[in-house]
Amino acid sequence: MANVQEATIRRDNPDRAFLHDLLSAQARNVTLDMNPALASLGATLLGGSAGALSIGFTAPNHSVQGNGVVSGGTLASMLDLAMALALLSQLPPGRTCATISLTVNMIEPGYVGDFVADARVKRLGGRVSFVEAWLHDAARTRCVATATAPFAVFDVRG
Repeated sequence: MANVQEATIRRDNPDRAFLHDLLSAQARNVTLDMNPALASLGATLLGGSAGALSIGFTAPNHSVQGNGVVSGGTLASMLDLAMALALLSQLPPGRTCATISLTVNMIEPGYVGDFVADARVKRLGGRVSFVEAWLHDAARTRCVATATAPFAVFDVRG
C-alpha cells in the first residue's frame, strides 16, 4: 500500500501540491508563478482554504482594447485560473482538473490595474466538479465579471 501512495505522490500535479502546502500553512500574499499564465497576470494567493480562494491579478497594459478597457478574454482568464486553483486546492494527491466549458458574464468595464477573484467549489465530484467565481476591482467596490464552469476531474498522468 505504501508503494501505491508513494507512486501517487510522485505523479501529483505540482500546482495542487504547492497550493495544499500554502493553505496548510495559512499563507497569504504569495506570488503564484507556477505557470506562464499565472505569472503574466501577476497572480497572488491572497488567502483562503481548501475549495475557496481569493486570488489577486494585475491586468497588464497590453491587455487593453482600443476603448481603454481590459479585454474580456483577459478577465475570463483570471476567472478560469481562479476557479481551477480553487478546485485544485480541494483535490487529493494524484488528481487534477481541466475546464470543460466556461460561462462568463461581464458586468462592468475593467481597467488596467489590480483585480481580486474569489472562487469556490460548489460541488466536488469524482469525475466532474462545479466551480464559481467573482472578479472585483482591487478595492472590491465593483464586481466586474462572474463565471461558472464544470471541470473534468481525473488522475494525473504518470
